[in-house]
Amino acid sequence: MPAGTVCLFACYVPDGNLPLHTRFYLKNLLKCGVTLHIILSGAEAIHENTNNFCKKHGIHAWRRPNGGLDFGAWQFLLEKGLAKDAPYILFANDSVFGPLKPLPLLLEELAANQRPAWGLVASRAVTPHLQSWFIGLSQAAFQAAPVQRVLHLPFQDMSRNEIIWHGELGLSVALKAANIPLHAAWSDLNAPMARFFPTNPMHTHWRDMAQTGAVPFLKQEVLRDNPFRVPHLADWRALIPTDSGFNPEWIDTYLNQHAPRPLTIHPTWKGRALYGLINQLDRLKWRTDRLRGAAR
Repeated sequence: MPAGTVCLFACYVPDGNLPLHTRFYLKNLLKCGVTLHIILSGAEAIHENTNNFCKKHGIHAWRRPNGGLDFGAWQFLLEKGLAKDAPYILFANDSVFGPLKPLPLLLEELAANQRPAWGLVASRAVTPHLQSWFIGLSQAAFQAAPVQRVLHLPFQDMSRNEIIWHGELGLSVALKAANIPLHAAWSDLNAPMARFFPTNPMHTHWRDMAQTGAVPFLKQEVLRDNPFRVPHLADWRALIPTDSGFNPEWIDTYLNQHAPRPLTIHPTWKGRALYGLINQLDRLKWRTDRLRGAAR
C-alpha cells in the first residue's frame, strides 16, 4: 500500500487482552506497510501483554466503551483525525480467522492501490455491497459527500440491525451514489444465481474462497454460531495451509471460550435449505479441486 496508508482496526476485547489469532492478523496487516490503529471496545484497561505487544510492533492502541459496533469504533478513531492525510484508509475488524495466505500478495492481486474503493467480498444479499469487515477507501472516495454522511451517522444510538442497514449496506449505497464502483477480490454481483438466490458468500462459499486464496479468511460467526445449520463445518481444518503460520489451535481455543450467540434473525426452512444446497455445491467443488491437485 502507498506510504501513509492507515488501517483502523475494530475489536471487541472486554478483558483488554488481544487473543493470539488477532495478533497474527495485526502482524500481517503491518506487512502491508500500513500505520495501524486498533480500538479495543468494551475494555476498561488495556492488558499489559497487549500493551507490550503493541509497543513492540508499533501499533497504536486505543480503548473506548462498547457501542455502535465496528462503525462506532471506526467513527471514534476518525474523530481523532487519523485519516486526514492518508492516501488510503483500510477499515477492518476481528470477526474473522486468518489470513491464510500473505496479505501483501492478496492486496497486490486486488490492485488495491489503483482502486478508489475495494473489499474482499462483494455480495448481492439484501443489496449489492462490500462486506464491511475489510474495506479500503482512497482519500477521494473517503471524502465523497455521500460517504461522509454515512460515516457521521449516530451509530452509538443504533441497534445492530440499524447499523447493518445504515452502515455496512449504506456505505456501499453511498459509494454508488458517488459513482464509485465496488471492487472486490470475490464477487457475486454479476452471478446469475445470486441475482435470484442471494446469500452471504462467507456462509456459502467459504471453502472455495479459502482454498483458492481469493479470500483467505474464515468467518467466526459461521464456525461459532452456524446460523443456517450448514453441514460439515469441520472441513475448516483442511483449509489451513501448513505453511500459513496460522495455528488451528487458535480456532479451537476461541470456540471453547465462546458459546454460540443467540440468533438475531431466525432463518426460515427455505433459507436453511438454500444455504445447505449451495454449501454442498461449494464442498463438492472444493473436494474435486483437491483431488485434481493431488493427482498432479
